[in-house]
Formats: sequence, structure tokens, C-alpha cells
Amino acid sequence: MSLLTIIQRVCDRTGISRPDTVVDSTDEAVRQLFALANEEGEELAKRYPWQALTSGWTFVTNAAETQTNTPIPEDLDRFIPNTFFNRTTQRRLIGPISPQEFEAVQANPASASVYLAFRERAGAFLITPTPSAGETIAYEYVSRNWARSSVGVGKAEFTVDGDGAYLDEGLIALGVRWRWKQAKGLDYSEDMETYERAVARAMAHDGGAGALSIRAGRTAPMQTNFPDGNFGI
Repeated sequence: MSLLTIIQRVCDRTGISRPDTVVDSTDEAVRQLFALANEEGEELAKRYPWQALTSGWTFVTNAAETQTNTPIPEDLDRFIPNTFFNRTTQRRLIGPISPQEFEAVQANPASASVYLAFRERAGAFLITPTPSAGETIAYEYVSRNWARSSVGVGKAEFTVDGDGAYLDEGLIALGVRWRWKQAKGLDYSEDMETYERAVARAMAHDGGAGALSIRAGRTAPMQTNFPDGNFGI
């Protein structure tokens, strides 16, 4: 599907004349649907860390508090917690820490642990204590580029009729439909419920899930584990 076919689907379901173009249309209803499609895409992307929007990133540290060697990708929307690791030292990075925690370390460097900690401030990526130069930091994040061009280039919104989406385009169509009814003051409750059920199903199926165990306790994946008990002693 594309922006054009998404809007055409919504029009077919709501009694609006099917357009031949969206972006260049002068029809007020089509222009409103175009705006709602971008609103829906943005909101849907922020609801959940969809696997289609998840990316990995690495950078190499410089010996300074503020990292300047492209520590943040241009399409970053939000970090994925607990994915930050120093691959050089094989240690986890702590964070993002709060402004209070960061300033406490600056005021009392002796309190810092052997683990590095980080935070983002004014678009800059800060690490404390100051790391050594040349260490590789890796993490995962959610991209803000939920839309894509016809040749697969990520975009933060629809801008041409041929644009598609990395997100489920059927969900976007359902979202546009209830949002349009809401904007027109019509009853949109049933359409919204249908949409929410579809989103819940998509979240449940997205990226798969690990096996659940009914046994007591929890075993961390990819780590040595031992049976519960006293080992026969």
C-alpha cells in the first residue's frame, strides 16, 4: 500500500469520493485525510517499539565527557532501555541517568563506579566518568522514520503519494478512519474500538516473543544456570 491507496481505502469506507492524488489535491476532505494519515503514523510509531522501527547503533568514544563521534543517529526517536554496552570493556552502560545523578557524579567523582553512565542533554550524548578514547559503545533505538519512500528510504512523514510505511498500513487506514469521524463530530466509538483491537493484535504478534515458563524463579537467557535446591547436600 501507499499513501494514495491508504486514503482511497478510507474514502471507500466513509463515502468520500476516491481521489486520484492526495498530496497535490485541493479537495478539503482529502487534505484533511492527508494530515490525519501523518498524525496517525506519528502516534502509532510512538505507542510501541515496533520491530520494523528498531535499529542498532555503534560509535567509538573520544576521551571527553561530551561524545562527538556521532553517538546519536539522525533518525533517533528514543533509546531502548538496557541495550547499552561497552563492547571494548564488555561492561554495561548505566542510564540514561537523571540530571541529579549526573551532577552528583560531577560533584563527587570518587562516588563513580567502574561502570560508565550516560545521559542526553540538549542533543548531546554525555558519558561519565570520562571514558578512554577508542572504546566501542553499542545500543538499540527506535527510529522516528515510520514512513518510507517508494525506494525504501526512511522518512518521518508522508510527503508524496507513492510513500509507504514501515508500520502496518492497514492499521494506519483504520486510524485515519476513526480520526476523521472524530474531527467531523460523528460517532467514532465503534471504529476506534476496532482500531484498538487491531493494534493490540499487532503488538502481540510483532517480532515474536520468548517462551514463558511456569516454574518458579527466572533464568536469564544465554547465561549459566543451576537447578534450584541444595544440590543433594
